[in-house]
Amino acid sequence: MNYNRKIMRLELSAEKALNGGYYYAELLLPAADYEIKDAMQRTRAVGRENTVEVSILECDILPELQDIRLDTFSLDELNFLAKRLVSLTDEELPVFYAVTEQIFNDADENPVSIKDLINCTYGLDTVPVAHNVSNLSELGRFAFENELLSDLEGIPESAVPFLNAEQIGRVQQKNDNGVFEGRLYIPTVHYGRPEIYDGVTLPDEESESSDFAIRLLVSGTPEHIKGDPVDRAIWLDLPMASDILANYAAAFNEADIGDCVYYDFESVIPQITSEMFGSMSDVQALNKLAAEIRIMSESEQVKFKAVLDAGNTASIHDALNAAQNLWRYEFTAEPDTADGFFKKYIYENTSTEFDSKWLENLLPRNEADKLLGRIGAAVTDYGVISARNGHLFKPVPYDEPEAKELKTQALTEEKLDVIEVLDRRALFSNGRLMPEQIPEGLYAYDLRHSDDGGRFCSVEPRVGVNHGGTILLKEVLDFGECGYISLDEDTEPNFTGEEMTAEKFAEEETLDESMQMGGMQL
Repeated sequence: MNYNRKIMRLELSAEKALNGGYYYAELLLPAADYEIKDAMQRTRAVGRENTVEVSILECDILPELQDIRLDTFSLDELNFLAKRLVSLTDEELPVFYAVTEQIFNDADENPVSIKDLINCTYGLDTVPVAHNVSNLSELGRFAFENELLSDLEGIPESAVPFLNAEQIGRVQQKNDNGVFEGRLYIPTVHYGRPEIYDGVTLPDEESESSDFAIRLLVSGTPEHIKGDPVDRAIWLDLPMASDILANYAAAFNEADIGDCVYYDFESVIPQITSEMFGSMSDVQALNKLAAEIRIMSESEQVKFKAVLDAGNTASIHDALNAAQNLWRYEFTAEPDTADGFFKKYIYENTSTEFDSKWLENLLPRNEADKLLGRIGAAVTDYGVISARNGHLFKPVPYDEPEAKELKTQALTEEKLDVIEVLDRRALFSNGRLMPEQIPEGLYAYDLRHSDDGGRFCSVEPRVGVNHGGTILLKEVLDFGECGYISLDEDTEPNFTGEEMTAEKFAEEETLDESMQMGGMQL
C-alpha cells in the first residue's frame, strides 16, 4: 500500500558490530513493509530488528509524542498508530484530541501507553459534538437553551439575562468532562475507550499487496473509457507476463499497454521513482526492471540501491542497465563513512596477523576522500560501492589519477571467435571473463554445456557447473521468468570462422539490420 501522507518522522539506530558506534536511518510513518525493510537495511539491522532503537523526531498530527515518554513500544505499534491517525476523518480528529487530553496531561508522572493511544482511535463517532461553542459563556447559553442542566429547569426566559452564563458553562463542563477544540465542544464523558488492541496482537487491517517489485495505477485514455478514467484505474503489479499486460490493455480499449495512462507509481526500491519512469511508453523496460528486482537476493537488492544512490541514474533504462550489470560492482555494507572505509581498506591490505586495534583511533581526514577518489568508489546510505568494473580493496598507487568509472579492457588486443547465436552476431570466449575485461557497450552471458558435453544447451546470465564459454553481445537479453534461453540444433552457436577483438566488435556498425530487429522473439 502506498502511504502518500507521512505524519511521523523517526530516527532508527542500531549498534555497529565492530568498533562501537551506531548506524542511523530516518523512517517516515505510516510506512509500507518494504519501506521499513529499507530502513533496516540502512541501519544494517536485517536479522536483528529487535535491537533497533527508535526515537520520535516529529509527528504532525500528534506533536505531543515528541516530548513525552512512551511505555514499551515497538516499531510495528508506532506504524499502526500512524496508519490509524491518518485514517481519522476531519470530524473524528478533534474528538481524538479531546479524549486523549487527559492521557497527555498525566504524562509528566506516568509514561503514555501506546496501547491506549491506539484504542483511542476507535469509537470516536459515538461522542456527540457541539458546534460553534468555543468558551464557557457560549457553553452556558448552549446548556440552558438545550435544557442540559436539571437545576435550570423552570427558569423563565425573562430571567436569562440575569444568569451567569460562564458559571453555568463551568458546571456543565465539569459534568461532561468536556474539552474545547477550536469552535467545537466535546463532552468526553460519553466516550468509552474500546479494547480493540490488547497490547499483544495488533488488530487486523487491510492486507498489503507485497507481491510486486514495481506497480502502476493504470487506466485507459479518456477517449476510450466511459466516465472518469481515474475511477476505472487499477493497480498493475509488475513484473507481469506480456500476455496479461495485453489483456489489461484490451480491457481499457487500448491497442497496447503503452497506450494507457498511469496515475500513481510505487516501487520497493526507493531510488526508482515516477520521475525516472516518465510515461507508459517505457512500460516494457519498467517490466523488465521489475523482473530483475524480483530475482535479486536481499544482499543484491542492497547492492543495487547503493549503485543507484551513487550513480547518475536519470531514467528507467539507466536503472535497468545497472540491474543487469550489478555483477560489475563491488560492495561492502559495513563502512558508513569515508574514514571507516579507509580503515577497512588498510586492514584488508595488511597481513592477517595485523592487529586492527591500531586503526581504531586513526584519523584519515583528507586521505579517506582521496582514496575513494582514486578507486572511484562512493559512500552511500547502504555502504560503499565501487565504480563499474572497479575494485574496492585492490591496492592502488597514492598518486594514480582518479577513476570515476574504470574501463580496463584486457581484451583490447585478443581476438575472439565471431559466432551467430539467437539470430545475433556475437563474440565467443572459451573462458570466463572478468567484469573489467568487458568493453562498455557489450553484455556478457554464459553458455551451458549439456551434461555429456556434446552441445550447448542454453544461454544464461551466469553458469557455474557445465560452463561452456562466454558470449559478448551488443544488446541486453530478456531471459523471461525461467531465467535462461534454451538452445537446440537450430539455435545453438554457429562459428563463422571470423575473428575480431572485443573493442572492434563494440564499435562495429550493425551489418544486418533485419537480423538485429527481426529474429527470434525471446
